[in-house]
Amino acid sequence: MAQKEVHIYGAGMSGLVCAVNLVREGYRVVVHDREKSFGGDPMYNPSTHTTPIDVQKTSEYIGINVAPVFHPLKTCPFYYHDTKVMAPVTGIYNVERGDRPTSLDTLLYGIAVQEGVQFSFGSALKKEDLPILPPNTIIACGLTPSAYEMLGVPYLKWYGYISRGEIGFSNYSWIWWDEGITEYGYLSSANNYYFNLLFSKKPVSKATLEKYKAFMVHNEGVEHDHWQYVTGAVPIGRPDNPRLFQNNLIFCGTISGAMDPFLWFGILGALVTGKVAALAVYDRQQALLEFQRFTRKFRQAYYFKNKIWYHMRPHVDLMEKGVNLIGPGQLEKLGMALLNQNMRITTSVPGFANVGCY
Repeated sequence: MAQKEVHIYGAGMSGLVCAVNLVREGYRVVVHDREKSFGGDPMYNPSTHTTPIDVQKTSEYIGINVAPVFHPLKTCPFYYHDTKVMAPVTGIYNVERGDRPTSLDTLLYGIAVQEGVQFSFGSALKKEDLPILPPNTIIACGLTPSAYEMLGVPYLKWYGYISRGEIGFSNYSWIWWDEGITEYGYLSSANNYYFNLLFSKKPVSKATLEKYKAFMVHNEGVEHDHWQYVTGAVPIGRPDNPRLFQNNLIFCGTISGAMDPFLWFGILGALVTGKVAALAVYDRQQALLEFQRFTRKFRQAYYFKNKIWYHMRPHVDLMEKGVNLIGPGQLEKLGMALLNQNMRITTSVPGFANVGCY
């Protein structure tokens, strides 16, 4: 009997998790990617990211031990302009993406090669090929706007400035809110590498970047020489964005909508839906149930973000006054008290992302 073959478009983390799981089920798997090698789009990677994740449960679910590349976050201050509040970091990790030896992608790619996954680099998904793709072809094209447009997936366009490079610390992050952006500025670090992103759903002005740079120097003693202006796509254009199936295709990773619509966390959703997409090849019904389980909070988080948060978000000055009125120290004590009472906060992050004491 001929071995069944599955094609995956996208050699990022979700595509690699999917490929490894399918090979273990006896399929011949070919992973296509438009880049010349693994490690993702050079616009985004190398990079580092901060995410809530239960590393053990996630590793067990996807069948791959990812613990070596997830590093517990040590510190993460939240800034309202220049007012600083230290956030609890229990259950939060930093991870590196890209093709450096210490990255998540490198770990997954090495396992995929060992398991017998085949790769076709420089092989982009093309619109003219869509009607003739074999059933159960898997789409794992991440954050690429052209892929969303080609496939008719609703998306939100974002704008921002990126800086990245080696730095003298690891497992440290911050978040900064300001009126000049609809989202936030953040730096994360791992393996002596940092990724800094100032992003918004509206174009970001050079003046806002200069304000962010001044904040960094004044509050963190950090300065970057090189910034790149970028735009991208995220699958939070509509409340019904999450989709596992479309026509004869199977979606996984970010483009499937397995993303937190509030803070835009995408790492965990990409990992678990890589496993779900593999399951969808041979058990569609069970895979759909799993996908719905992981994305069940998407709609309510979407509405909270768009109907409530975006009305509050422009008033960072009022948030700052509120923090100063209560006192940053009191807010920090409240956060620690919740953790000490084993409070678990259920988030809209797809996957195993309960934050709190275990």
